Amino acid sequence: MIKSFLFPIIIITIISSGCTRKNDTDKTIAKESTQTIYLHKSPAINEVLFVGMSGNKSVLYKYEFATKSYAEYWKNYKEEVVELLYSPDKKSAFMLTASQYGKKGVFPFVDSVKLYLVNSDSGRVKFLENIGSGLQVFATWINNDEFQVYLHSMDVSVAKYVEQKIEIFNASGKKLSDEKKKYYLEKEGYPQFPSAVKPIISPDNKFSLLSVDSAQIKIYLVENTNNKQTLITVQNQKLNAIVWSVDGKFLVFNTIDISPGNETLYDPEPNTSKLFIYSLSDGKIIKMFDGGGFKNFLLNGDYLMFDDGFKQNSKIFIYNLHSDRVTDSIKVADGCGLKSIPAIPDYEA
Repeated sequence: MIKSFLFPIIIITIISSGCTRKNDTDKTIAKESTQTIYLHKSPAINEVLFVGMSGNKSVLYKYEFATKSYAEYWKNYKEEVVELLYSPDKKSAFMLTASQYGKKGVFPFVDSVKLYLVNSDSGRVKFLENIGSGLQVFATWINNDEFQVYLHSMDVSVAKYVEQKIEIFNASGKKLSDEKKKYYLEKEGYPQFPSAVKPIISPDNKFSLLSVDSAQIKIYLVENTNNKQTLITVQNQKLNAIVWSVDGKFLVFNTIDISPGNETLYDPEPNTSKLFIYSLSDGKIIKMFDGGGFKNFLLNGDYLMFDDGFKQNSKIFIYNLHSDRVTDSIKVADGCGLKSIPAIPDYEA
């Protein structure tokens, strides 16, 4: 029998790591005044993969910029797409699937996790490995060349222990390392997933982004030559992901608050995230999108793709940085997102 002290530990973990997974355009962006996917100096791509619902399963879709069209790209009726993660240079992508996932009582679960290498240019989705089943799975790119997968599972023989499995793969899908660790819950607590790496320094080394967390979060742009700090914004949401445009003109970042303390979390139109576009030459925010969802984003040449909303209300927008307008949107029945189907974490015990 699992002792009661495990219950609050698992609940806290859900809270701390809950951010995992065309006609509506005007309504959604009316409030204008984000594996995180990063970009340094990489070419624009003609097609982008994303996650969308098909029936009652999450599958892969492909969006084509030239035709402004999208279609199903990959599906398996025995699996659901848990997460899609592009490399920083967008040359590779990995996909995690599971037979099912969710919560059983107070415990999260994920069953039969599989890892795939996705190559949209060749049209291939290559199965790599069975990761396993457990409580939670997490994945992130360390850099352009290394991808890391974590799986947490309860020790079946001794319920006081949680096993952490860590595997690292290169961009071609070759496994580089495989290790397991055990955490004694009463002494060491529940193991935490690492934070995704943020490219806080611009590719030309001229600027840095600084986030100061106190009563509110203050986000500053720092000029590296003289250490001059310019306040960009003050928020109640934490800095989440950062990207610098290839031409050196724009800084894009998002903020997020999906904690239980967010009083709007379960409102029909929650305020859980914001996406900022900052002009480095003008020294000001030129566009801001707010509202629900995570605002996961991908910068592709002149185009910024970002998702918005939760579950069946989630959608993806394509915004042109230079023309300053939304040029297209993607709405799939029952929802879609760049990395996963955005969902509010289930905090109920």
